[in-house]
Amino acid sequence: MDPKRLRRPLRIMLAVAVGAALAIAVTASIMKDRRHGEGLLGEVLVSGDGRTITTLNSRTPCQQDLPLLVASESRDSVTLELKESDVDLRPHCGGIEEQMTTTLQSPLGTRRLVDAGNGWTIAPLDQKRLANPRYLPPGYSPTTDVHWSDFDQHELLSPFFMRDRNSGPTWTRFYHRASEKASLSITQIAGKLTVSAAGTPESIHGYFGRLTPDSNSTVTWTNGTYTFIVSPTDQDLHEAELLRIAKQLTP
Repeated sequence: MDPKRLRRPLRIMLAVAVGAALAIAVTASIMKDRRHGEGLLGEVLVSGDGRTITTLNSRTPCQQDLPLLVASESRDSVTLELKESDVDLRPHCGGIEEQMTTTLQSPLGTRRLVDAGNGWTIAPLDQKRLANPRYLPPGYSPTTDVHWSDFDQHELLSPFFMRDRNSGPTWTRFYHRASEKASLSITQIAGKLTVSAAGTPESIHGYFGRLTPDSNSTVTWTNGTYTFIVSPTDQDLHEAELLRIAKQLTP
């Protein structure tokens, strides 16, 4: 037999073996991936007294230890670092979103808030600036549990935004009925975002807005200073209820 024909199957077998070994190595690295200081690219809220910092974090319940939000204070700045244990990315571990807080020794004041992961300046939303809902549907109350009752639907309506170093302050509050998971959110974004041309025009506090039909409807409007989004995943929340929430959201 031609030696060249013999070498070809050997090369194929070797390539398969190398590929398998690389796949195993990559899989192993994915199963246990240590993350340190990736950056707080989520939303950040500073309390009215300036001492409590809250952010959103995504983690897997298989982590050995709960992640910690750590603040390092200096005269001119406060640096935030997210410290996590090993992250287990096996499918059965899933993922959860949660709020994390840290308390400063002194009020933030005019000090710069810095992301330890990338050195960016974080623009937090001042809790005193949050608009408050004077109306919530019957049975609804605030929740810090940001698991969504219908995650697939929420992905279509997601109030979360990709952040970069130029992003303005943003905060999302979540609401649920009794012990159910979150099924309503109110997002407040500093700045005037373009309201989609899709949907039904609505007047919210005299400002232009839209009621956008989707799997569930979403109400979006801007007053020039902030942009607001009311998003549900609860199919029982009808358009009239969403508009009532929006029209009774006051500074």
